[in-house]
Amino acid sequence: MSDKKSKDAAGDAPENVLPTTPTEELGAEDIVSDANVESSDATAEKITETLEQLLPGVLEIAEATNSAADVNRKSAAALKKGLDQVKVQAEALNDASEKSAVLASRVMIGAVSALVISVFLYGFIAFQLASRVTQVDSMLVAVSKRIVQMNSALNTFEQLRSSIGQLAVTQAQFSDRQMLLIEAVSRSEVSTRSLAKEVPDLAAQQVGLKTDQIATQVSSLSDDLAGQSTIVSTLSKSVGALGQQMKSLEAQVSNVKKLNADVEALIALERENYLDVLQRQVAVEEARQAEGKPVEPEPAPSVVVYPYISISK
Repeated sequence: MSDKKSKDAAGDAPENVLPTTPTEELGAEDIVSDANVESSDATAEKITETLEQLLPGVLEIAEATNSAADVNRKSAAALKKGLDQVKVQAEALNDASEKSAVLASRVMIGAVSALVISVFLYGFIAFQLASRVTQVDSMLVAVSKRIVQMNSALNTFEQLRSSIGQLAVTQAQFSDRQMLLIEAVSRSEVSTRSLAKEVPDLAAQQVGLKTDQIATQVSSLSDDLAGQSTIVSTLSKSVGALGQQMKSLEAQVSNVKKLNADVEALIALERENYLDVLQRQVAVEEARQAEGKPVEPEPAPSVVVYPYISISK
């Protein structure tokens, strides 16, 4: 700037100064150079003062810039560290989500398999229970049929007893008539003897003929009595056989009562056993599900064999 001003001053000088002599020109040049030096010194002083005034602001700006750069660097490092931590947390979260998904899938597969196995197990137990109940029902139907047959046999026996009673009444009436006939025969014999003594021989012959007729009737009557005795003996034998049949029927009835009691006891025992088995299986399945182990199928329950009771006929 001092050079420009000196040039400007040098350029402007010829216009303002009149032509002079060389000595005058040398003096003027010295004056101009002195003025230029003074002006340049003043300008330098002004510039120095300005620089001194601006230097604290520049230093403050530089310090602010340095502090801003430090803050920027620290914030960049913190941001990078935070990003690294977020990345690590995201990776850990992804790993945890993958593990939880795998665990959830395994738990779901185990639960579905346990449910399927339990459904099959319950179906098998229900089928076995239904078959056993069907067997018990068939046995009860057979026992009821046998009881109906025994009731019909008892009704037949009652009818036989009533017929035997009627036969006994008829036999008593026949014995009464037989006694009356014997009394009539004895009376006729007495009358014939008295007539034989009182009437003549002709009357005696007629009476003898009648007596012979009566004797033949008595003999036929004795034959009838013998036939009746045989009938009575056969009836007594049949009554004895019926008594034995009644005893056997009573024994069968007692056996049927025992069989009914045994069947009821077996039904109650079988129900208790099935209930115990179901409770144990449910407890085992719950324990295995709580432990997280796969459910293993339980072995099939043992077949219950009902005791065979022979009924003597």
